[in-house]
Amino acid sequence: MIDKNDQLNQVSEKIDEIKSRNKKNDNRQKQLRGRQISIAMRISIELIISIIIGATLGWYIDKWFDTKPIFFIIFLILGIVSGIKTAITSSRQLYEDNNNDH
Repeated sequence: MIDKNDQLNQVSEKIDEIKSRNKKNDNRQKQLRGRQISIAMRISIELIISIIIGATLGWYIDKWFDTKPIFFIIFLILGIVSGIKTAITSSRQLYEDNNNDH
């Protein structure tokens, strides 16, 4: 007959093994979540900055040539298009990285 202390030790070892497996999975999930948040922040910042740069350039060119909204509108649209293109490229990169991880 198996001693009760041996049974308790076996159960305790199994519990510790399961806990260590869960900790590894938790750490992996936290790292993945942090990486996804950083990429999302990068995409949004790149989009906003490209729009601001385009609008600012257009405004200064309009001021320099003494034309009112034409260059502002053109460069604002270029900034928006550039930001969207960059966001799509970054999203594709994120998608490819996720597929390579699995």
